[in-house]
Amino acid sequence: MPELSSSNALVLIMTAMLVWVSVNVLISIIRLNKSYDLAPSRFLYPANCDPTLCRDPAGFIRFITPRLIAFGVLGLLLAVFFVLNEMTPLFSALPDWFSKWAAPFLFVPLFVWYVIFINRAAKRFW
Repeated sequence: MPELSSSNALVLIMTAMLVWVSVNVLISIIRLNKSYDLAPSRFLYPANCDPTLCRDPAGFIRFITPRLIAFGVLGLLLAVFFVLNEMTPLFSALPDWFSKWAAPFLFVPLFVWYVIFINRAAKRFW
């Protein structure tokens, strides 16, 4: 097993946060689809949107469910990739710049996509 450098530790911390957010999103969306009640959540609603003021809760749930499932699953897959990239020589054939910058360059588009669809939800349902 390779030595744990400061850059590896930073990626592992970021990966742990990504796993926590992804699992929390998936659990929240499962609860939301079971209860069909817009309970308070930091991950499901656009900023400053009160769940009680949603114009169409059922439409919001239908809109947000597939996107949040994709976000959670892609987040978990990225986390696995980050750990494999940092801790194993599996990707040693890739250029050095890719292994150093893969985590931010792969995570940023996922986060931007999340911001875009959460803002669309705010415009449509609040």
